[in-house]
Amino acid sequence: MLLTSLAWGETSNPYLPRARLLLEELRYAEAARALEQARAQPGNDRDTLLEILELQGVVAGMLQQPAKARAAFQTLLVLAPDYRLKGDYAPRVVTPFFEAKGWVSDKGAALRLEALPTSGADNLLTVQVKPDVLNLGRSVRFHLREAGAGWSEQEQPLTEGKASVEKKGTRVEWWAELLDERRAVLTSLGSDTSPLGAPAPGAIAATPAPLPAPVSPLPGKQPQVARAPGLPLRTMAYVSLGLAVGAGAAGGYLGVQSNQARARVVGAPVDEAGLTVGLTQREAFALDARARSQAQWANILFGVAGAAAIAGGTLWVLGAPVSVSATPAGVVVGGVFP
Repeated sequence: MLLTSLAWGETSNPYLPRARLLLEELRYAEAARALEQARAQPGNDRDTLLEILELQGVVAGMLQQPAKARAAFQTLLVLAPDYRLKGDYAPRVVTPFFEAKGWVSDKGAALRLEALPTSGADNLLTVQVKPDVLNLGRSVRFHLREAGAGWSEQEQPLTEGKASVEKKGTRVEWWAELLDERRAVLTSLGSDTSPLGAPAPGAIAATPAPLPAPVSPLPGKQPQVARAPGLPLRTMAYVSLGLAVGAGAAGGYLGVQSNQARARVVGAPVDEAGLTVGLTQREAFALDARARSQAQWANILFGVAGAAAIAGGTLWVLGAPVSVSATPAGVVVGGVFP
């Protein structure tokens, strides 16, 4: 394994620096125990928590514990979906990391904290945790400040994914942090430098304007007849069907390219020492990004092809001569199917 020098930030957790040193010395079993102690420390800030989870995934991968590595990386990426590893690692580490990344993307499992609107009747600030598929959140720490005063803290437990605190005063700034069972910070909503204002009552939906009443033809007047042109619709049908064929072919090509790029990441060869041969982490990230982009465009093109095919078929049917006339009894449509 090629392990680069890790430029980690400072931390108040006493076990984390030792875990870093043990990892750099390739003493993985001891590093795993130090990381468990670091994770058990109460009150870790978010950056410290993310570093612990990354190193736990790395150590488990190097100890050939893929399930444990994948679980650590899943928790890491639920909290920070765009997180990148801070070193170049062997496939035994990179593979579970990308598997966890795909799982988070497929499940839509990125954890977030959202503010709920308040009505004029209540005096509460309420936040909701979504989606929390790993059931990590336990409480919310609210930070509140009235105009001209300092910050005060109130911690409230989560109940059915929500937590509330009473809003005192008419002008209140606030922000909130989601905490786990060890009171480590999972994510936050706002900050002390970018606080939120008290949520305003929900806006009242505008009433739609009434539709104009239909105008009846005058007595004794012949109804007007409108004829739909056939040839232009047939031309548009040919264009739509051609677009469907082209989009489908392009989507199929991008899908094949995406599968090939993904296969290069997952099936990267290793030598007898477990080192990746011919594929660095940077290349793996580039291949993964390309595979996801190509897969996304392939899906878009398949959707365009389907919509164009439906539109082309519809325009072909409607391309036959059709007459539309208004009568006192209603509207009459006539024509011949092709």
